[in-house]
Amino acid sequence: MIKELKYIALTFAFFLITNVVLGQEASKYGALSYNKAVNISGKQRMLTQRMGKIYLYLLTNPNDLKAKRDLKITKIIFEKQNNILGKNTSSELTKVRIKEVKDTWEKYKKFLASEPNNDDAVKIINTNSTILKYANNVVNAIILESKGKLDSNDSFIEEEDSELKQIINKSGRQRMLSQRLALYYFANKPGLKTPKSERNLKSVFTELDNALNDLLISNFNNDRIDEALGEVSALWETIKTNEDRLFKQGYADLEMYNLSNKLTKTFNKITNYYEKVRIE
Repeated sequence: MIKELKYIALTFAFFLITNVVLGQEASKYGALSYNKAVNISGKQRMLTQRMGKIYLYLLTNPNDLKAKRDLKITKIIFEKQNNILGKNTSSELTKVRIKEVKDTWEKYKKFLASEPNNDDAVKIINTNSTILKYANNVVNAIILESKGKLDSNDSFIEEEDSELKQIINKSGRQRMLSQRLALYYFANKPGLKTPKSERNLKSVFTELDNALNDLLISNFNNDRIDEALGEVSALWETIKTNEDRLFKQGYADLEMYNLSNKLTKTFNKITNYYEKVRIE
């Protein structure tokens, strides 16, 4: 009888340990946490716009060696991160979305590889939104995948976890918008400007401003996040209070280049902070 009880106890313990391990595996995106995967995939959106921005900047600043190096490094990071996302997913939908990015990337990087010229600049302006859309689809697929893998019995925790991923997504999107703002600033130069590029610049400006307000009132904010949000808000105010300078080409090229990078860097810090928020 004692042996039977010991056997039952051991079997039950093994069952509990197995389920805990499987539950932990199911709640992860391969070797990554889902929060990390949302952050990385969101960063891919930013990189698509950063590459386009750099190319358009080089069109009138062809001797800027740092910008050329930035473009080379950004291409490498984009390809490596796309491979990491592809290797870690178990979702067929996410795999399809990542393949769409890869297929469009093959076309996009050919334009980026040319010596900066107006013809390829126009192609980049026309293609950047397509690769951005596919990169954004990957983020949404990963968030959807994470919802299917939530194993908590507490619906409140599940809801909070989903909301946290959405705020990571929104904060990460601000990085992309910071680069897209500069891309369309350069796209509105003489010889490239169209009514569509003008509308896109104003649209990016409005979305960036509105989303920043959403981040400022997020329930997930802590002292570190509030401090970083204050930093980026002060920077954004210098742009917002003199928006004519943005819409009427009042910035020097290098100033806009560096300003977009500074915005991106601060939003990246905020997104990393959100990624590490723990739900009790």
